[in-house]
Amino acid sequence: MSNAHHNYERKKRRITLNGVFYACISSMSFGFSPLFSLGLIATGLSNFDVLSYRWGIAAIVLIIYSLAKKKTLRFNSFDEAWKTILLSILRALTSVTLLIGYANISSGIASTINFMYPVIVTVCMVLFFGEKRSLIDYLAIGASIFGVYLLASGDSIVAHEGNTKLGLTCSLISAFSFAAYYIVMKQTKADKIEVVKFTTWVMMLSALIFIACALIFEGKLTIVTDGRNWLNILGLGLWATMVSNITGVKAIRRIGPTQTSVLGALQPVTAVILGVLFLEEHLYMRSVIGIGIILIAVCIIVMHQKNGAQKSARR
Repeated sequence: MSNAHHNYERKKRRITLNGVFYACISSMSFGFSPLFSLGLIATGLSNFDVLSYRWGIAAIVLIIYSLAKKKTLRFNSFDEAWKTILLSILRALTSVTLLIGYANISSGIASTINFMYPVIVTVCMVLFFGEKRSLIDYLAIGASIFGVYLLASGDSIVAHEGNTKLGLTCSLISAFSFAAYYIVMKQTKADKIEVVKFTTWVMMLSALIFIACALIFEGKLTIVTDGRNWLNILGLGLWATMVSNITGVKAIRRIGPTQTSVLGALQPVTAVILGVLFLEEHLYMRSVIGIGIILIAVCIIVMHQKNGAQKSARR
């Protein structure tokens, strides 16, 4: 083996390991969202307050980053603008429904249901866009539905003073809206918009949506002065949002979207562990089995999608 080939293989392994590391950080940091969010809600902040601060802080940091790197945030066309606005609305809907899910059922179970979005994307592509899938995909879809049934009928789903039906419904809506986010992005080719510009605008517009909702529906946006609340806000806006997004992009560039999505399974796992340790949530065997079935089903669909794309490319 030549030195050049040996160095190439070493560099390739290093890039892969870096990608795996970034993907793990991305999914695990996002798994902290319910811990910080519920900590803020417990002090009296509304859902709109929490989400305004979450996306607002993340947007401010990204704007500062863009200015420091001299990156333009100007849209190149009206086409870019309307796509970004539409996707911001879908992203905001995902955030608020998932937060309602956290508040009404076990946060780990809400996160696991939200993680089903690749399954929903697959179903929608089959039903509305005529995409063909194999028997393995259909079995995985059926398994994931059975997993949700186990979660919905188990004792672990119950949260203190929560509305289980509302929490389950909103968690499912969050999964559907997140799936719609990815479908719209792909179908409109919005994924071609420059990453930093697109992410900054989505965060800014989401923050503005939640600030407007707070003013319209609650008459005010709560001004936070408590130091502990600000720690939760910074944890939510920076660690669970900014770090999660940045490391996610870095992971995709190094190991691709498929492996990054599979390692995303650490997000609901992290949320489950933190919920049990810090939020007094309980986990019973029925729910453990349901979570396991859903995670395996999602990973099968993601991996099978990659294999199908590779076969199509070779034809």
